[in-house]
Amino acid sequence: MGLYEDLVESVKDFSDEKVLDVRFSNVWTAVKTKNVGLSLAYSSFYDEVEDAGYLIGKSAKEVLNYLYTFNLTKVSIGLATLNSLIPFKDSYEIFNILDYIESIAYGKKVVFVGHFCGLDKIRTKAKELIVLERNPKEEDTIDTAFYYVIPEADILAITGSTLANKSIEALLSVKRHAHTIVFGPSTPPSEVLFDYGVDVVGASYVKNDDFVINAVSQGGKLHNFKKFLDYVVLRKQKL
Repeated sequence: MGLYEDLVESVKDFSDEKVLDVRFSNVWTAVKTKNVGLSLAYSSFYDEVEDAGYLIGKSAKEVLNYLYTFNLTKVSIGLATLNSLIPFKDSYEIFNILDYIESIAYGKKVVFVGHFCGLDKIRTKAKELIVLERNPKEEDTIDTAFYYVIPEADILAITGSTLANKSIEALLSVKRHAHTIVFGPSTPPSEVLFDYGVDVVGASYVKNDDFVINAVSQGGKLHNFKKFLDYVVLRKQKL
């Protein structure tokens, strides 16, 4: 089995939950089952969701099968469904992932997959900081360079949206010794990621279902509903 199969297997006890709501915008996807789960939205003009209009009332198990496709609209819906099913655990830690990376970055080669704001402090401490981005901004590197850049990384920080665009397994497959963090609202708060070489997982839980669902359906970006998320951290080994 692969990462997606293992993630689905990890929520099998909740797979009979019914899908209560689905919202898909040009930015985010939200699905409500027992909770609300999020995923960054990916789509192309040619993606087809054959059951559109009939997803509400389906079992979560049916929609989780979308994760096995390469139709990125379906994958985004499937990932949000997965995230809606993972129960909150008291063992989660709470701290800022970027602050954590800054604390361990001195003299290290740090590679980010995905463009994040607020990297200046990390850049001043790291020996080198490279940002791989699909749509590069100033100083970013095109993400197709991952095959050459990631193997030399000491610290690898990956956006959780790579689970939605199906690139995460390829990214993890080329890392060598990097301390690896996967984080962002698309990230499942799941220990399964540890089995694939991830050391730290930064995820989120929705604490105001109605507001977040409405914000997503109205084209909201993360800053529109960030205050209604609780951010949590799982570590494979606590330092």
